[in-house]
Amino acid sequence: MPVANLRRELRRIAALGVGSMLFMTFLLSVAAGAVFALRWLLAALACWSLVWWQAHHRLQQNHDIAQGTLLPSLGLANRVTLGRGLLIAATAGFLATPGVGSKPLLSYIPALLYTLAALGDALDGYIARRLQQVTRLGRELDMALDALGLLVAPLLAVFIGKLHGSYLLVSAAYYLFQQGLHWRRQQAKPVYSLPPSRLRRLLAGFQMGLVATVLWPPLPAELTRPVGVLFMVPVLAGFIRDWLHVSGRAGRDRDSSR
Repeated sequence: MPVANLRRELRRIAALGVGSMLFMTFLLSVAAGAVFALRWLLAALACWSLVWWQAHHRLQQNHDIAQGTLLPSLGLANRVTLGRGLLIAATAGFLATPGVGSKPLLSYIPALLYTLAALGDALDGYIARRLQQVTRLGRELDMALDALGLLVAPLLAVFIGKLHGSYLLVSAAYYLFQQGLHWRRQQAKPVYSLPPSRLRRLLAGFQMGLVATVLWPPLPAELTRPVGVLFMVPVLAGFIRDWLHVSGRAGRDRDSSR
């Protein structure tokens, strides 16, 4: 019953996450009032539920990539990835708390939360390779949470005036790309494999670092807004390049996958 064991483990992690959020709600209620804390809790729980769903419907993919066997436990690497998801959910809670950017002390909390989530992006992959726990679940969950974080954190940065609204094009690009792939498969059109690219991963990591940095209160919006616009350009160009590859407009000599 490996999948049943994985579900039980995931439920325990979910419950631990809810407990952590309730504790933070208590702290926020003391610092900013009950209404502020309750708004934060509801938004954070909604995002945490999405993280749980992303993991739950992928549990069958908890296969050791090298051996192809279904692992009986999520493993340390996937637990760290879910911990990143909890940090992103906690960051998302501040989307429901208007005026957080004007509260000098509280505005440091989402900056710290997302910074820790961004740093964890390198940690979970390192642990997976070190402990030989590289799984398809881990890879797909990592990508899904990267995209979720690059939706939540830029939204918050835009709300508090630290990024220009156009930066949300970066957040939308991943989901539009995935929907485009789904549409091509539904239309029985070929979908070509992306060529290996270290630059693709570096750009994603850089964007997480950039968004985490601009959230910190000491950096003025007069600096962070133009910098964000400047550095979103290569990311959007990367998505366009990748779409040309997967749609066959570039590199047509590769095999397609459906």
